[in-house]
Amino acid sequence: MADDCAREDVKNHVCTATVLQDISVITNTILEMLPMKTLHACSRVCKSWHEIVRSIKQKRRDLHWLCVHGGEEEEIQNNGIVQNLTLAFQNLTSEPDHVFVFYTSALYEETLHIPTKNQSRRPRGCQMQSCDVDSFLKSLVPSSCKCYSVAADGIIGSTGNMSEEIEHAEMAVTYLAIPRLPGLEIYNFFIDLNKHISVMSPEIPDHFNVEEVTSVPFDVEVKAILFFSDLHFCPQEIQLGLMDYYNGCPVVGGYVDHIQSPLCDDECPESQVRCIALCGPNVHVASVIVKEDISEEKQIEKELLKLKECNLPTEKTFAFMFACLGRGKSYHKNKENVESSIFRRIFPHTPLFGFFGNGEIGMNYLHPYDPIQNCSKSKKSKFERHHPKLSHAYTSIFLLVSITSGKM
Repeated sequence: MADDCAREDVKNHVCTATVLQDISVITNTILEMLPMKTLHACSRVCKSWHEIVRSIKQKRRDLHWLCVHGGEEEEIQNNGIVQNLTLAFQNLTSEPDHVFVFYTSALYEETLHIPTKNQSRRPRGCQMQSCDVDSFLKSLVPSSCKCYSVAADGIIGSTGNMSEEIEHAEMAVTYLAIPRLPGLEIYNFFIDLNKHISVMSPEIPDHFNVEEVTSVPFDVEVKAILFFSDLHFCPQEIQLGLMDYYNGCPVVGGYVDHIQSPLCDDECPESQVRCIALCGPNVHVASVIVKEDISEEKQIEKELLKLKECNLPTEKTFAFMFACLGRGKSYHKNKENVESSIFRRIFPHTPLFGFFGNGEIGMNYLHPYDPIQNCSKSKKSKFERHHPKLSHAYTSIFLLVSITSGKM
């Protein structure tokens, strides 16, 4: 008799998951409210949930960004950065395919203490594990996601609609997480400067063979190249060689303290250049130089308005700023965030990222956008008369990147 009652109870019991499977509208509504990491867990419940999650992931193409500071004391800084980054990546609504990371040299030199995933019942010291900032960031993103990290004395970061300039040894990090977007491809390659220049004779051959170092397929159109060097000198011929090879695309960046390399320490060259190529038919760019003699806010605004005049689509944009260490707070009469604030007034919905380095690389690249042809009106040819100057000092370089939703 008891067994019959038990079987009847089981028969009449309706599983909550079964109800949700039968009512797809409710299931979709609930799952659409979840962050990406939770969605991954839900996709393993059953086949129907897996298909719903896959459909949701394809629709989510939002950019995510954040700038994180530590506290006043070293231990508080460490814990605050770890906790804020962990929480931020757990709540991403789009799965990142590429992540740009800029952090201060003070943070690069620091060891982070991370709670272990398998906590013991009793609190013990072994619940914390130590790692560097690069390893920690990689642990937060999917294994397929590519991270591009550099360290400099100061950084420019964004949180929401605010951007800020962080100088002089404060522990801080900022990131831009980009999902997989149609018509956007990003390629990364390194140049070992020891193979191209000599300490005794810093000259290189007239022809720099880009094909020996690039990872960009031959049939992919390069729209811009981010150029970072951890050596305080790099022959301009290398930058000009890249620009010529890729039909005059802007080469922007600067000199930093450290470049995160995929190679192990024993294999990593002492002096290297990291190149990040932004490619694809839906990528549109513009860049401008704020020269060393421009210091007044109205003058800076006038230069940055040249980016606005290019009329790049603003539906999905981000920007980079690479400034000289001498153009910070002290340069602007003890006023903070001058240049980044002017940029955000002109582009209120465009996050800004970058660093304060020991030299800047860039050029003016200002071609109006043609909405009919879905491209910038520029003559894609090598420079016949003379090349623009790419190496600068006491300047700020701005690169605006727009990703359209046009057909591939």
